[in-house]
Amino acid sequence: MELGRVIGSVVSTIKEPSYKGFKLLLVKLIDENFKDKRETYIAVDTIGVGRDEIVILVSGSTARKTEMTKDIMIDLTIVAKVDRINLEE
Repeated sequence: MELGRVIGSVVSTIKEPSYKGFKLLLVKLIDENFKDKRETYIAVDTIGVGRDEIVILVSGSTARKTEMTKDIMIDLTIVAKVDRINLEE
């Protein structure tokens, strides 16, 4: 699992038919202090998040284990919205 911040969306009018109905979001990976990492990815939104929201992402075969994404060619899925992170000092 990874943390990410939604930075935009991706619009595609011509795509694999199994992607129909999915919202594709551009997500920048972040660390536990909400600092941007270098990586930016496209992820399938399964929960309905928007720009600037912090999310949890799953990748690989795990990305295809949600009710909405099973058996679809997806490599990165947004599975949760983060409300806060508690770090022990």
